[in-house]
Amino acid sequence: MNRVVLVWAALCAAHTSDAQAPFALDTSFRSTIVKKNVNSILVMEDGKVIVSGKIYFPGDPPWDEKAGARLYPDGSRDMSFNTYAQMGGKLTRWSDRIYVQNGNGVRRLWLDGVRDTTFITISQGPYFNLGQGGDYYVYPDGRVLMSGLHGLEDTIRGYTGLHSLIWFSNTGYLDTTQHHRKCNNAIYTLAVEPGGQLLVSGIYSTYEGQPAPCILRLHPDGERDTTFNVPFVWGMATAITPLPGGRMLASGYFLPNVGNDTLQFVRLLPDGSLDSTFNNVLNAPRDLFGAYGGLWHTVLPDDRLVLHGNFSSVDGEPRSGIALLDSNGHLSNDAFTGDGCGIYDDGFYPLHATAGMVPDQNGNWYIYGAYIGCDDGTTNDPQQRFVSRLYGLDVGVWEREEPLQVELFPNPAHTSTTVRWARPGSYQLRLLDVTGREVYRSAHQGTEAVLDLAGLPAGPYVIQITDQTHRRWSRTLIVEP
Repeated sequence: MNRVVLVWAALCAAHTSDAQAPFALDTSFRSTIVKKNVNSILVMEDGKVIVSGKIYFPGDPPWDEKAGARLYPDGSRDMSFNTYAQMGGKLTRWSDRIYVQNGNGVRRLWLDGVRDTTFITISQGPYFNLGQGGDYYVYPDGRVLMSGLHGLEDTIRGYTGLHSLIWFSNTGYLDTTQHHRKCNNAIYTLAVEPGGQLLVSGIYSTYEGQPAPCILRLHPDGERDTTFNVPFVWGMATAITPLPGGRMLASGYFLPNVGNDTLQFVRLLPDGSLDSTFNNVLNAPRDLFGAYGGLWHTVLPDDRLVLHGNFSSVDGEPRSGIALLDSNGHLSNDAFTGDGCGIYDDGFYPLHATAGMVPDQNGNWYIYGAYIGCDDGTTNDPQQRFVSRLYGLDVGVWEREEPLQVELFPNPAHTSTTVRWARPGSYQLRLLDVTGREVYRSAHQGTEAVLDLAGLPAGPYVIQITDQTHRRWSRTLIVEP
């Protein structure tokens, strides 16, 4: 068996010894970060956590701000990680390397934080001038699509002036085979549907010279999908999540073309219209704009939702920085009903925000952001700060009471893997990446299913198997390049 799988099997076995309530604080993990914020994290196969943001540890002088670090499974600092890793923003795992936002650009690092010199600093490549940063997406082969507002000087192919969607090769050079796209301002948010279509949002008002709404669906080459039109006069999505069937979730701020109330969290149908079965009028007043002034969200494996941001209430009920919603966007009292995330004062703003959450291969979850102290409604732990670990939806009881013997072969896998279980019946299979995003879902009868892995980026995934009584089992799958 692969060593990574053995490590995680041991961790899973150890962690299921004591059942805990879902999303309860795991106080055996306490990060030693003392300030300032964590913008993105990756949970590794060995249980360590790579964090990216503006980070200080005890004893650090004021001038020694870290852009990235690695934590041990108990939250203490791993000093073997590169002290001067060029990080700060969004992290994306790619095989045995990491793509990361650094300032307004994107870099590629090894897992120890050392820069991967086979991927150039893109601002040093010909034809490209780094401008206003936005978002980025990594294709399975390592190519990068970057948004924002950046300058091009490729007079040979006619790409000059400011562009908002720019493609790069897997070595960091401008991809001269692509049709780079223009807006009259920056694209800040970027998501990619399973079929390769692009979902973008920003503060532009035109796209390729034509009037454009604040959320666009684009074909994989960047051509606008004119069948998709959102009912908003203005606004911007700070987070977009594609959903099955062409629907999507968008959180941020949107002024609809009918009425005067700003919408904050919406579900859109494949044509861009509002999904009337969703609570599109959810109200989560943000305590500030600017830093941590956005709204983000996480889709859980059972389709419930978690809302993130710097807010103190949701739909009139007290919530601090994090809230659980049902699958249609209504506030739930099943978790995060305590005082939530405590205030961290960075000298400019009183922050009590989460920016997101990601699962580990056990099914537990890590929240991250800018906060000190956390109260989940049962446990109040003032020592929690910036990153916390929560017990997952599966707390280990079901597998001990009625074990389902599940096999994956091959594992690690390249193009496909077979999932086999011992007990016949009806099951739903879901494949989640390291961010918790669903990349595959299917229903199966019998005792076996074959999963097509072609096109998936290399790295760890979680296969979840759910029976008709909603009992769920998880296994770790490693996809190789």
